[in-house]
Amino acid sequence: MDLSETISRHPNIIKSANANNCHFYHRSYDQSIIIPWDAAIEPVEFKEVRKLTIKLIKKLAKMQPEVILLATGKHIEFPDTDILTPLLKANIGFEVLNNQAAARTFNILMSEDRKVLCLMLIHNN
Repeated sequence: MDLSETISRHPNIIKSANANNCHFYHRSYDQSIIIPWDAAIEPVEFKEVRKLTIKLIKKLAKMQPEVILLATGKHIEFPDTDILTPLLKANIGFEVLNNQAAARTFNILMSEDRKVLCLMLIHNN
């Protein structure tokens, strides 16, 4: 899905995304990434929701977003709720979406100047 109609040219605005890759205006990724609203995109070394750790969730919470979008590929897959405790304690919203929906939601929230962070799991082999 091409999201290039987005008016903003912020470097972290997503041009298109699917289960196998994520495209920005300046670069494309075929591995899982953290996409913050205010910093550089950061690769992560796993592809599966079951590999999420409380250590990574704490790292995301320290970035102090208003909401975290977990993009789980082609299909929605929920993580173990036990690892989400740091988000509850910090009053950070959490949404689980497929990659295309997460890309659209991320761009909309960015256009509203919201503090949004997306953890996009890329399932490219």
